[in-house]
Amino acid sequence: MSKGAVKGYVHNTDTATIFPDFSFNAVLTLINKDPVARGALNHFVDKCMEGVVSYLDRDSLKYDPRTELILQEKYNFRTLILRKTFLLAKLFNNVFIENVKDTGNNTKALNVLDTSNIEPITEPNGDVLSYKSKTPHPVSGKYTTWDKKEITWMKFGDRTEGWAPVDARALWENLVIKDYVKRYVGWLWQTGQYRILYNFKNSSDQDIENWVAYNRKHDMDFKKPTILKGELETKLLRDMREQESLIQFLEYLDNQTLILLRIPPIDAGIVDASGRSSGDSQKGSLDTSVIGMKKVVEDYINFDLFPKINKSKKLMRFGPTDRFSERQIWENIQIMQSVGMTNDMMTEYMQEKRLFYANAIFKKPEEMDVSATNNPREKDMAPSRQGKSQGAANQKIGTGEQATTREDQL
Repeated sequence: MSKGAVKGYVHNTDTATIFPDFSFNAVLTLINKDPVARGALNHFVDKCMEGVVSYLDRDSLKYDPRTELILQEKYNFRTLILRKTFLLAKLFNNVFIENVKDTGNNTKALNVLDTSNIEPITEPNGDVLSYKSKTPHPVSGKYTTWDKKEITWMKFGDRTEGWAPVDARALWENLVIKDYVKRYVGWLWQTGQYRILYNFKNSSDQDIENWVAYNRKHDMDFKKPTILKGELETKLLRDMREQESLIQFLEYLDNQTLILLRIPPIDAGIVDASGRSSGDSQKGSLDTSVIGMKKVVEDYINFDLFPKINKSKKLMRFGPTDRFSERQIWENIQIMQSVGMTNDMMTEYMQEKRLFYANAIFKKPEEMDVSATNNPREKDMAPSRQGKSQGAANQKIGTGEQATTREDQL
């Protein structure tokens, strides 16, 4: 047990806890109002859910489909646990998974709790004693508590034993500015700040009243001419070009949001002029962020959650991020097989790249079907390589005076 004290530690007669000085509800409200932030979050979670997830026997590292089926049927593990975990991890860097036991001390349910509603009760060095709900029960009025064995606390990017730093705070500060600018632009239009200012010169009050009445009557009809009497000077209260600078500022704030969430513009629906090379590098940046989060989730599930639900002999492994990555693995295995590497070496490579099967046995090249390996488009077998007098296609088409036209071939 560490003897170091943790910053942010608060103690009173009832509880001792570590918590961030930050309003979760404030950032959630702004995120739900902002399409860029909300869309980027949804895409990041979808990207995390893409790819293969394998459940293995811890000793043999062989794929165990029965464990996958049990977790899915009993807990809806893919949707209710993994997906919610990735979303809350991206928002708050702290995730709490509740392990609900029955009277026989068997797990009957798993719940991903609302991070903003959980208060860890800790020692001064950050070691968890228990957990407490911040919201009282609507009927009894009591605050729900959990033993530390009933909760798996996942922390992402933590520097101490307390709360992991909440990235959403930086996002909140960025969205606050954007929300203020949007409300300012709305106020400009609602108050008529872009209207034309009319200044009549040498006109009587009656002339002005007649003009106001005529203008009000035909205000929605752009075909009606504006009738004036006397000299008139017109000005704009505000220049429309001012709004262009505001739009550029909003675009800057959107870019800051995407930088924090690690989402390339193209994945957020912002199409730019980048080519394929730029797109590949952007994809690699997103994959790095996704893979990093997956590894943290994987460790907490394997070495904290699984032992608490009587599955300490099982492992979960996230596979390749997409089908393109999986294809590259198989192409490398083909190369390894062609140079005569053993089954053990190829199996070890597959496991390193997180592809698992119950029985992975590779045939030797001489055991493979020769007809299946022949390429029908082998360059030396193509009609164009066999000379004009040999290819079947050339014999049908003919040459010189015997050549057929496209219409004849059809």
